[in-house]
Amino acid sequence: MLYTGPVIDGHLHVETWFDANGKDFYTGFDEIAARRGVKALNIAALPIGEWGTENNIIAALYKLHNPSVYIHGGLTYPEYPVRELPCGADPVTQYKEMMELGFDGVKILETKPEYHIQIDNPVDREFYEPYFAAMEADGTHILWHVCDPDSFWDRDRIPPEHIANGWYYGEGGYASFEEIMGQVFNVLRRHPKLNITFAHFFFHSDWPEKLEDVFEKYPNVNVDITPGTEMYENFRDRHEAYREFFIKNADRISFGTDTFFPEETDTLYNNVIRFLSTGEDVIIHRTPSRGLDLPEEVCRKILCENFQRKVSPAPKAMNVDAAKRYIEKYRGWIKNRAVFDLVEKELKKL
Repeated sequence: MLYTGPVIDGHLHVETWFDANGKDFYTGFDEIAARRGVKALNIAALPIGEWGTENNIIAALYKLHNPSVYIHGGLTYPEYPVRELPCGADPVTQYKEMMELGFDGVKILETKPEYHIQIDNPVDREFYEPYFAAMEADGTHILWHVCDPDSFWDRDRIPPEHIANGWYYGEGGYASFEEIMGQVFNVLRRHPKLNITFAHFFFHSDWPEKLEDVFEKYPNVNVDITPGTEMYENFRDRHEAYREFFIKNADRISFGTDTFFPEETDTLYNNVIRFLSTGEDVIIHRTPSRGLDLPEEVCRKILCENFQRKVSPAPKAMNVDAAKRYIEKYRGWIKNRAVFDLVEKELKKL
């Protein structure tokens, strides 16, 4: 039966300040939440690569506007590759600033291959060690993107549209799937109590037995089911085994769409809920799959309760003074002049 209980979309992003029709992200996220009737949204900022520092600032501004939202922020860098950061902007300082401001957790994108090669400073290096130690000590939730599907390193297996997106990593100096995974497991071995949700099923849908080993060894590790094509193919092809997996590991899986404002997301949102709660045939990112028809209590955990347990029952309150200090400190790292001017305008309102 189609699940109609509370839902938290634990994995959304913001790409631009305005959509093509001039709608701003404040209105956009308000409309998404109202249209779906969700209990909460979680905006995971992406302050590296093409998005930049302003992505943390936009997430903070939206939470100031709508305190019912959760936000996760990431480290930001003024230049690449990353060798050192300006005085007072080291990883631990940035982390403490985000927590004081009112971020509910941390987003890590440094291990997605296209950013891993830009940053050129692996996460298992000493540069990041105090950062992970601080998050482990605090129990702070981490939403962590590691690698991409292993097929993205194989020209014979990667879908053509992903080559067009620049996601082929079999040449050009990218670290291998195994190298990046190895760096992450080095961090886990040093900090086994880290409170992590690995996005996209940790790109382990080909190896559910390996993922169960990770769950057994690291009790604070979860995964989310933000859609990737290969995931829902594997869920379909091993339907009964994966139904048992989801029921057995109901406390270790969370829901999210991994969609961006201003993209249209409702079809994907609805289809993933149908995939979890009914036995219907569904399309996820153009991939035919078959619903798992999970019990309602399992759906409730995946669609709402696990996120609250991992992050917090309710969003943290925002500290307006800390938000102003953060924006004033980092707005100079914004490279887009139009966005800089918009941030300046919002800062004057605080």
